[in-house]
Amino acid sequence: AKSETATEQKRSKVEIFKEQSNFIRYPLNEDMLNDSPNLSEAATQLIKFHGSYQQYNRDERGSRTYSFMIRTKNPCGKVSNQLYLTMDDLADQFGIGTLRLTTRQTFQLHGVVKKDLKHVMATIIRNMGSSLGACGDLNRNVLAPAAPILRKDYLFAQETAENIAALLAPQSGFYYDVWVDGERIMSAESPEVVQARNDNSHGTNFTDSPEPIYGTQFLPRKFKIAVTVPTDNSVDILTNDIGVVVVTDDNGE
Repeated sequence: AKSETATEQKRSKVEIFKEQSNFIRYPLNEDMLNDSPNLSEAATQLIKFHGSYQQYNRDERGSRTYSFMIRTKNPCGKVSNQLYLTMDDLADQFGIGTLRLTTRQTFQLHGVVKKDLKHVMATIIRNMGSSLGACGDLNRNVLAPAAPILRKDYLFAQETAENIAALLAPQSGFYYDVWVDGERIMSAESPEVVQARNDNSHGTNFTDSPEPIYGTQFLPRKFKIAVTVPTDNSVDILTNDIGVVVVTDDNGE
């Protein structure tokens, strides 16, 4: 018979990294200060929560050449002119010259080397952009139909998606601590979002935690949400963990 200790479920490395990271800061914050072209094993996992993946050329033999992909987070696929021009410039200056669009309404910038990573991240943040939570074990980019249709139901779908994105965004400030030295750059949240985040009527929040929804572990895996209106499946709603459909009456209410 197996002993009780042998049957205990082993925790994955990633879960331990998350728990010991001081809310997704350590050791990424220290790794960013050294001259190594790559990150440690723990920091490689943590940087995903900041919206980046460490990559290398798999066809190389011998020593590896490392670079980073940065993915933005754009609820509803909304991108300001300023952010688009910034991303385009960064792709030429620090990437491989291409700016990719994803099926989840985000940009992907490839080929950024580690020594340029902080400058690129800070530039995105200071130009109305963010990559916070674009990767990692948390809620990803929230989709809504991106076409500029001004019907009430489309506008409400976009507003709902933006509110969900704000509600489920990390709150502990790790993203700004690492990339802009703690300068908190964010837009004001609606009272509805703040109220929903603080609502612990079901006992699901982590009390007295910098992350009231996620806690130290965040989620076991990525999570995806989309909002749309009837007959518009541009968000491919059944591929999401939660699909929200805005239903209106004949007057659009």
